Amino acid sequence: MLAVGQTHKVAYVLADVSAANLRAACRTLGDWNGRATLDGQGAILWREFYTRLERPTKPGEPRFSPWRVPFDPARPLTTPRGLKGEDPTVRQALADAVLFFQTNRVPLTLTPGQAQRYASIPIPGCTEGEGCFDGVRMRGPLGADGRYPEVDTGSSFMMAVELTPDGPRTRTVLTYSLSANPASPHHTDQTVLFSRGQWATERFTEAEIAAAPQLKTATVRG
Repeated sequence: MLAVGQTHKVAYVLADVSAANLRAACRTLGDWNGRATLDGQGAILWREFYTRLERPTKPGEPRFSPWRVPFDPARPLTTPRGLKGEDPTVRQALADAVLFFQTNRVPLTLTPGQAQRYASIPIPGCTEGEGCFDGVRMRGPLGADGRYPEVDTGSSFMMAVELTPDGPRTRTVLTYSLSANPASPHHTDQTVLFSRGQWATERFTEAEIAAAPQLKTATVRG
C-alpha cells in the first residue's frame, strides 16, 4: 500500500517507519470491519490516519480531499468514496499515524474499548469527522499511552421503538446515566449498559407498569 513516494518529505518520513509496521498497518485496516465497537481492531488506527488526512497540505491552502468521488448531497449513502491511495498526501498521513504508534509502542490493533473511557468505563463509538452514527468526543488527542482523555460528549438519550399490534415495544438508554452524584447507584448504571451494547426495556401498558419489580406509587390529593 505504501512505498517511498514522490516527494522528499514522504521519503524522509517513511524512512523512519519500519516496513513491517507499514505492512501490519495495512493488514489491520484491511481486516477491520469498519465499526467502532469496543473490540474494533483498526478503528483507532483509522481515526488517527483519517485525522491526519484532514490537515491542509500547506498553511493557507484549502483542506485536502482524499476522495476520488467527493460528497454529493444527492447520494449521501455512497459518497464520498474511493481513497486516493497513490496520492503522496494520503501516504504521508498513514506514515505519520503509524510513526506515532511505533514511536510510543502503541499496538496498531488498539481498540475503542482500550483507548476511550468515561468514569473508567470503556465507551464505543467514533468522532463526528469519521461519520459515525454513535458519536463520541474526547477532551484531547490520543496520548502516548494509547488512551484519549475522558469522553465528555457523544450519544446521549437513545431509543428504539417497534410499533406492534399489541402496542409499542421500546428500548432506551441514557448513555451518561441519570444521576450526576458519584455516590448514587444511578451514576453510571446505564453507561455500563451502553458500554455492553444493552438497553433498558420500557413499560407501556398498565400491566407492564404494574409488573415492574421496583414499582412505587404515590397518591396526590389537592
